Amino acid sequence: MKKILLVSPPLQVNAQAHSKDNSYGLGLAYLHAVLEREGYDIRTLSHNNDDLAAASAAVEAELSGFRPDFLLVQIFTMNRVECYKTIKKARELLPGARIIAGGVHASIYPAQLLDNYPLDCVVIGEGEATIVELLRVLSSGEDLGTVKGIAYRKAGAAVLTPQRPLIEDLDSIPFPKHELFIKPEPLREMGCILTSRGCPYRCSFCCLHTISRRRFRTRSVKNVVDEIAHIAENFPQIKVLQIADDTFTLNQPRAIEICREIIRRGIKMRFLCSARIKPASVELFEIMEKAGFEGIGFGLETGSEKLLKSIHKNITRDEVIKTFEMLKGRSIRIATYLMVGFPGENDETVAETIDLVKKLQKIKYFEFAGVARLWVYPNTEVYEVLRASGRIDDSYWLTDKDVPFFTLEHSEEELERMVTRITLACQPWRQWVKRIFSELLLNPAQAMRKVVPRLRKLKQVMFHR
Repeated sequence: MKKILLVSPPLQVNAQAHSKDNSYGLGLAYLHAVLEREGYDIRTLSHNNDDLAAASAAVEAELSGFRPDFLLVQIFTMNRVECYKTIKKARELLPGARIIAGGVHASIYPAQLLDNYPLDCVVIGEGEATIVELLRVLSSGEDLGTVKGIAYRKAGAAVLTPQRPLIEDLDSIPFPKHELFIKPEPLREMGCILTSRGCPYRCSFCCLHTISRRRFRTRSVKNVVDEIAHIAENFPQIKVLQIADDTFTLNQPRAIEICREIIRRGIKMRFLCSARIKPASVELFEIMEKAGFEGIGFGLETGSEKLLKSIHKNITRDEVIKTFEMLKGRSIRIATYLMVGFPGENDETVAETIDLVKKLQKIKYFEFAGVARLWVYPNTEVYEVLRASGRIDDSYWLTDKDVPFFTLEHSEEELERMVTRITLACQPWRQWVKRIFSELLLNPAQAMRKVVPRLRKLKQVMFHR
């Protein structure tokens, strides 16, 4: 039986400070389930928010002890540096093993990775179908050129095969291996589920279309609720499910049917999800509340009508206000996500964001989830703007530098002052203090990396603005 080690190395330290501690790698869990079904002896290590040295030691121990025939490395832009180290170490320890990369960043730069690191292949895009065929071909010695959706070396040069079609029947994929992440120690009370894949929109800062190609595909209502029931039955410690879809409510009738089926089966679970401001309706929010939804996260990004249009958000201030009014009086909590630093950002657009947030707070109190500076990811419109300016090129991603902020028009310090200005104007101080103490209790080391800079910047804005 062939042995496989599936690894997702840690995010860089700066990225860990901004990551969601309560989520886990459904991509890894899906791949594990698919390969287990194919009969492989597979182990999975997910270290997204782990200490870099401890994670590196754990991977090295697994490579030396388990000695896999295949190493699969999941590469994100924010963990690429540790991925490169893992690939090099694996080649040293296991010169005969086949090393395969996948993930969003690998899908953007397959040739760059093959040209610079000791990889055998790169899986481009959605991985479940491709990896099964690729492993079979590698094991049999057949022609790699017959496998769609990969990159490999031929005569010393990177070769990309034709694009593989997206998986249309998502119900054909087995449930992800939740037990990789849901363990008694430490006790996890939040699980994750994916009911759909893809988002059809074109936000200027998002690179996830690399995998989904802006195609929205869904699982059947029965298949989704079967998995929810499976989690409820097999993992009773899970009290809350995070629906990890890019936008759960995009197909409003389907979202309503999922809620109805949850109610019909009598499943007692609380749910969180992310959603776009539209589509929205009173009927949708009413049945979500009845089904157990206790929180919705909205990516508002900005309160500036001009910027909403320029980043292709496809929403307006009036639509945001209308959706909040629909949620007024309901038990569903709202979290909002904002960013600063878009091309064209200035004091006026920041003031417009503050104005919108204050209007929304008068309609319905919500958790102010915070403000982020605009990260620049490859294969996005904002990256192309920065690259055209000469500030960055594709070789940047071969360095050990953090993912950059968009600083073409403002310095990092100016962006941080914008963040603090919005935070001070919009976030009730009691909530701000409560959030800091909650973070300190949950993860003291990580919280300190976030809290100390916050306090310094608070002082800077209060006394030097």
